[in-house]
Order: sequence, then C-alpha cells, then structure tokens
Amino acid sequence: MPSANYLFRLMAIALKRHRTSIAEQKDALEKEGLTLLDWAILRSLFENPAGSQAEVARAIGKAPSNVRAPIEILEIKMLVQREADLVDRRHNVTYLSLNGELLVKKLLPTMEASEKALMERLSADEQRELERLLKKCLPQDNNNPVKQ
Repeated sequence: MPSANYLFRLMAIALKRHRTSIAEQKDALEKEGLTLLDWAILRSLFENPAGSQAEVARAIGKAPSNVRAPIEILEIKMLVQREADLVDRRHNVTYLSLNGELLVKKLLPTMEASEKALMERLSADEQRELERLLKKCLPQDNNNPVKQ
C-alpha cells in the first residue's frame, strides 16, 4: 500500500498540471473578456438551457448570491438574456443569447482540449476508474453533487 507521503506527492503533481490547464483556459477566456466563473455559467447554460439563477449556481457549485453579479455582467455583454419566469414572476429564467451560444461554441474546442490534456495518458476505462476513486475519496456536498 502506498504511503500517505507518496499519495500526497501524486496529488501535488496532479494539482500542478491542473493549474497549468487552468492557466491555459484563463488565457483563452481573457481574450474574450471572460473569467472562469463566466465560463462556468455560460457552459452550464449551454448544457442546460433556460435555468434559474439558483439552478445555474447549483450546477457550478456556487451559492446563488455568487452568480447574480456575473450573470448581470454577462447580460450587459449580451451573452445571456433573462426573462421573468412565467410560473413565478418573482424569479428570472436565464438563457444564452445567440452571441453567448456562438461564443461558447467558439471556445468549447479550446476548453475541452485543455481538459482532455489532463487525461490523455489514461484509457477510457482508467478515466472511469479514476473518477470512481476520486468520488469515493473526496467528500461530497449533497447540495452540489458532482455532475457527470
């Protein structure tokens, strides 16, 4: 069985590579005037169109109060649109604008390539096994489960 120190070193290497990947993603996003949080919101809306602020927040593991301002900025940039919920007019439904959808489609290959680079040395079976083991080892937040 590997020592805790060995596992710690492996995790440190993984985190270093992850930071490199994040830096690459940040560079691509900054060219478009976006942050990582902006990207998380846009990608969430791309994958799950027309969500409430709470649904978007839950999908990206943030509190609803932490996505309000970024959503407002994305609306000013004309990347998202908000409309009053037809069922409950106290809430808004947020969805990608045409500009937002085009931008996500433009950035998606770059962002996915960066993510793929982290896992390229593992087979599909190994990637599934790694995911299973990480889910087993890492604490889960019942309010924000890891989405597949």
